[in-house]
Amino acid sequence: MTCSILPLRIPVLVLALCIVVAPCPTEAATVHELLEQGDRLMQGDEGFPDTFTRALTLYEQAAALDPQNPLPSIRTARACLALGDWLGRDRLPWYERGEQAAARALALKEDSAEAHFLLAANRGNIVNLRPFWKVSPTVVADLEKHLQRALELDPRHARALHMMGVLLDETPGPLRLLLHGRKEQIEGYLTRAVEADANRYTYIRWSLAEFYRDAGRPAQARAQAQAVLATAGTADRRMWAEKYRPAAEALLKHLAAQ
Repeated sequence: MTCSILPLRIPVLVLALCIVVAPCPTEAATVHELLEQGDRLMQGDEGFPDTFTRALTLYEQAAALDPQNPLPSIRTARACLALGDWLGRDRLPWYERGEQAAARALALKEDSAEAHFLLAANRGNIVNLRPFWKVSPTVVADLEKHLQRALELDPRHARALHMMGVLLDETPGPLRLLLHGRKEQIEGYLTRAVEADANRYTYIRWSLAEFYRDAGRPAQARAQAQAVLATAGTADRRMWAEKYRPAAEALLKHLAAQ
């Protein structure tokens, strides 16, 4: 079947040589090829969630081929985080799987900013989904530690900057004593996140709009909400259309009525 596309009149000897030297179309892909294929599937959210689960399969195949390579585990953790964030149901198993993949990546490459962020992001979502009595109070300090390390390695890591701002903003009062960061730093983290990469992830800019709304700064909230409407993030167009655009429209309507 390898050379069935060739004309039957080709001599048998040539056919035999073709079978020996022609590359088989089912030849196993390399780690690099598997990662590239998965990344292409993850470039946008069209076809979600099927494209993401297919990418996840490719990443796990790559990890099996090269267990000492941290990149497949980083990609796996990223895909699991997206699946947990966007599916809206049965989210916990995706975050748990993502946390495990990020931990594997860090065991192989501690100086990966992306792996530190992905561990914090998946773990933080796990904490939010579990009953409070099943969560150690020290987990907030653990999340901050990984985010701080991510930002030491990459000061412009947009999603780590965003999550640090959200962590400082949303951690309940008593647990704030376990954090090194201060509430006065929230705006700085969120604005730096927007400056670093707001056009890829809409939720980064939307968080800044919410911060200004809650802080009673309507002019700045309005500016950020208008920017959300003007730009659909390249990584989350579906979420922009379904969640962030309607929310920004509602915020602008509310501000106009004040």
